[in-house]
Amino acid sequence: MSHPWSVWLEPCESDRIQLQKLIRDFCARFNSPVFDPHLTLFGRVAKDPVATFPFFENFVKDFGPISLNVLGIKTGEPPWKSLYLQIGKNNELGQVQKEFDYYLNDYRHYEFDPHLSLAYGNFDINESELDDISFPETIIFSSVVLMAAPDEIDKWELIFQADLIGGMVL
Repeated sequence: MSHPWSVWLEPCESDRIQLQKLIRDFCARFNSPVFDPHLTLFGRVAKDPVATFPFFENFVKDFGPISLNVLGIKTGEPPWKSLYLQIGKNNELGQVQKEFDYYLNDYRHYEFDPHLSLAYGNFDINESELDDISFPETIIFSSVVLMAAPDEIDKWELIFQADLIGGMVL
């Protein structure tokens, strides 16, 4: 594998549609590349991902969809946290992250901060512009994805996807 990869939770179809619209709108506004909505559980692993497939296949058998609260819209350190939804932690997310951290921490230390990005890039946002933005109160995540994640967003590529509803590899 020539690029590091990341582990994502992806939202269920109805939440994905709503979040994808927000992402498209913000990416157009800030002239940044469009991407799929996701919550990164573990990022930038430099290991052959194929060796991890059995782990992820077994993992999804033990979990169902994960419902998480959105705490608010925030800005942060560009380019990867320029504009995002802060996601609240709960016991289920903590258990999922603990499993992934335990399994992948030998390859890379990862500092988990649950969020769902709305735009990437180097741009300034006036905080008052965020006051009237509508976003969901909760998001249901229904699949685990391994995504090749080079620095160029338009080159991200799906490696593996498994459904948390039924534990099927997609």
